[in-house]
Amino acid sequence: MPEPTVDLLTDILGTVLQESAFIFAEPDPEPEAWEGEVLTARIAFESTQGGSLRLVTSPRAAAEVAANMLGIDPGAEADANGQAAISELLNVLGGAFLTRFFGAAVPSQLGLPATSVGTSPEPAPHRTCAAAVRLESGEAIVLELDLETR
Repeated sequence: MPEPTVDLLTDILGTVLQESAFIFAEPDPEPEAWEGEVLTARIAFESTQGGSLRLVTSPRAAAEVAANMLGIDPGAEADANGQAAISELLNVLGGAFLTRFFGAAVPSQLGLPATSVGTSPEPAPHRTCAAAVRLESGEAIVLELDLETR
């Protein structure tokens, strides 16, 4: 089992964005503060260790992901599907993380993604590590790992 590192999360996030949403993103430092509304999605997992993954981004980035995933133009339809697109993206990220981190031969289970919109993300209680990328539009997406200690 590899170490839970920023590089591992960055690689998984970049690969899934490319393959699922046809978006190329560059690694970037995590935003110190979020401005405006923030979309947060969380998914729990269980394997040889339990934990959760959390994706934090802006509604604008969520709409960009939705437009690319659905093959539609940016606009009202993409805006309306942003939250669902981020949930689906997190679901794919969860599967990719479980396979890369625990291996394909280890029984693993993903929960269902839950999303919320607020003015700032709640701090992750036991954040193991996090990776941030910046989309071509300048919007940030942060993937956080909370790995339970056993």
